[in-house]
Amino acid sequence: MDFASLIPTRRSFLLGAATSAAAAVTGLGPAAGQSSEAARLEANKQVVRRLIEGVQRDGDFALFEQIFAPDYVDHTPFGGFPPNRDGTREVYRSFRRGFPDWGAVIHRQIAEGDLVLTHKTYLGTHHGEFLGIAPTGRATTFDVMDIMRIRDGQIIGHWTVADGAGLLRQISTKD
Repeated sequence: MDFASLIPTRRSFLLGAATSAAAAVTGLGPAAGQSSEAARLEANKQVVRRLIEGVQRDGDFALFEQIFAPDYVDHTPFGGFPPNRDGTREVYRSFRRGFPDWGAVIHRQIAEGDLVLTHKTYLGTHHGEFLGIAPTGRATTFDVMDIMRIRDGQIIGHWTVADGAGLLRQISTKD
């Protein structure tokens, strides 16, 4: 199977995101033939895509404040960071300091009810200190499966399975 064909192109991703965003902003409701439930599920997926592209990749922390609810809980917090908005914000900042070109390839998203599952691969070059590890200049990749709970256009909960050990092996100073 050609897995590369399953990854959306940047153009198809942006066109899909623009269409979803336009429908959400205009409030015109679902497109012809699309149920309001399908439109809500697509809007929830768009919130997560905005997180990945706007906050994580581009460092837009004003957007972070908009899309993370004040009562947000991280059910699988990273490292020693607190399981709340403050901890998650600092996780993202530490990744961006350690990997200034940090970004992700989204392989697939599945939405059901108020949950959005995203399978993605993070990519970045270790140009800054990360978790006390001096920069190595190494290119890194690691896979993640996230589940985000969305309420009224904001993220209220998060669960993850990530290959953090694989990331640490890639930036280890031992060869």
